[in-house]
Amino acid sequence: MRRRGRVWLLGCALTPALLLTACTSNADPAPAATHRRGGDAQAEKKLTDQAQSALDAVTDQGSSMVESGVERVSDGVHTRPGLARGTAYKLTVVCAGKGAAEIVVAPSGAGGRRAVPCDGSVVFERLTAEGALKVDVRGEPGAAGMIAWRIDKVGSQP
Repeated sequence: MRRRGRVWLLGCALTPALLLTACTSNADPAPAATHRRGGDAQAEKKLTDQAQSALDAVTDQGSSMVESGVERVSDGVHTRPGLARGTAYKLTVVCAGKGAAEIVVAPSGAGGRRAVPCDGSVVFERLTAEGALKVDVRGEPGAAGMIAWRIDKVGSQP
């Protein structure tokens, strides 16, 4: 009985030392993961700046902006803008990264489907508000990067 008590006591004494050693091991992958996330954030910022710069270059200073944003291609753009009936709008989209995305406007008569290459090209889509409108920009499989977008009021329809 005495021997068991000593083994138990020794086990109790060594357990905290083992746990402390395991918690302070140099094999912690967190610094590499943190560095990788930092690199991703820098890449996202660079792509955001590229897409936003291209969008700003084609924005008409006299137009009336309704809505805009910048999203990851993987998240896409999903908006239901409150647009005035009988008014024309212009959706401008720029994708910077790799692959492609697609603009989808519903109902289909209010706009359409249009491919958006993720090469920094500027793509325009005319929107006509005749009721509730839904605008989506979805990344195709394998696409990555950032999407900058803007909806501007361009005037009344004839």
